[in-house]
Amino acid sequence: MRMRHKYIPLELAQVGMVLSQTAQVVHHGFLSLALPAGHVLTEENLSQLSVHHAEFIYIDQPDDRSDEQVALDTAQAAGRVLTLFDGADLSEPNMAAFFDQVLAYRSA
Repeated sequence: MRMRHKYIPLELAQVGMVLSQTAQVVHHGFLSLALPAGHVLTEENLSQLSVHHAEFIYIDQPDDRSDEQVALDTAQAAGRVLTLFDGADLSEPNMAAFFDQVLAYRSA
């Protein structure tokens, strides 16, 4: 089954969701909590994240879209990102890297 990464506020997190990226909370420059990618969230984890003032997490969700819908959504996302970067100098390495990151995020 194809999975889709989603960036959600902690308030929407639920027991049983799977982290798609490591969740780290840093407080005053020190790592105060870390949960690894692939970790299945428990009630205790959600409480810990809340107590440590986590705001957002990346989760995996089943992606039941057809291949055609994925292609259409990806093309639409690319069009929106190109509009955002209209006039940007994409030959400049930092701007090109930023563009690539935004495109990858919006296409997920």
